[in-house]
Amino acid sequence: MNKITIYHDFNLELKLYSIPKFFIDQIKKEFPNVCFQDIDSENEKDNVKVYFGNRINNKLIKQYKKLKWIHLGCVGYDSIDIEIIRSRNILMTNSSGLLTNSMVELALNFITSFSRGMQHINYLRNNNKLDRKNFDRYYETIINLTNQKVLICGYGTVGSKLAKILENLDMDIYTVSRSKLSNYKNFSIDDLDRIVAEVNYIVNLLPLSDETKHLFDSKLFSKMKNVNFINLGRGQTVKEEDLILAIKNNNLNAAALDVFEKEPLSKESKLLNNQKIILTPHIAGLDSKYWNRQLDLFRYNMSEYLKEKNKLFKNKIS
Repeated sequence: MNKITIYHDFNLELKLYSIPKFFIDQIKKEFPNVCFQDIDSENEKDNVKVYFGNRINNKLIKQYKKLKWIHLGCVGYDSIDIEIIRSRNILMTNSSGLLTNSMVELALNFITSFSRGMQHINYLRNNNKLDRKNFDRYYETIINLTNQKVLICGYGTVGSKLAKILENLDMDIYTVSRSKLSNYKNFSIDDLDRIVAEVNYIVNLLPLSDETKHLFDSKLFSKMKNVNFINLGRGQTVKEEDLILAIKNNNLNAAALDVFEKEPLSKESKLLNNQKIILTPHIAGLDSKYWNRQLDLFRYNMSEYLKEKNKLFKNKIS
């Protein structure tokens, strides 16, 4: 068998985005003819057949004339034109399922934090006013999740699992999905102007596209009333300056953002000084066991890639 080089972009100084030694060692043990090469270490564009990572885009795909397989370490592929992939018959797989529980857990954390007034508690704590009497001013904002209406924008693996859990908490579930497979009251993006006026919570999980860029802007926020807004999708689906204004105008009760228009978040961002906004630094999918699960997925797909025929890939996109 000829040598197979896996070109990867996991070379950042972050543990989730740095390929660990045990992963490489195990793949080499099971597939002796496979080796790993940092895509940035040298100009290898003429040799790239297998790409493993998150930072590939249309420009790079055009440069990699021999590309046969892309395995994404994430789920989304906003920067890739799927038609280019199909026209060149390039296999593309992603890591759907590996990040699901982590993202669902953070969404639940935000939702329950809002229902219990954690944004107010943090404010009181930071100002040395943390006692029951001071918290009493927020009494009217503490509302049990029972019968509260939540709109989940994006009904994929994360959205569907989140919906089931929230249903068990007796919430009323609305979804926005392109497919008709939702088990709940389902709507299209075109219906948002009407639906957002009816809900108490919005969880945005939408990918970035021409249709969703700055979807949540002043026009849409103005239709809301005291909504708790959560964004775990893509930062550029939300116009941040309009979100801040929506909080000021009470269209939003509070917001929780894990992603931003520009990352990393600027130290000058007005988001940082707003007590009604909870911020996390793009960690929704963070999990110290990610690479263990990635190993299981990658070794399976690698074994299929090496087959002559009857290949059955997991998480195949094209």
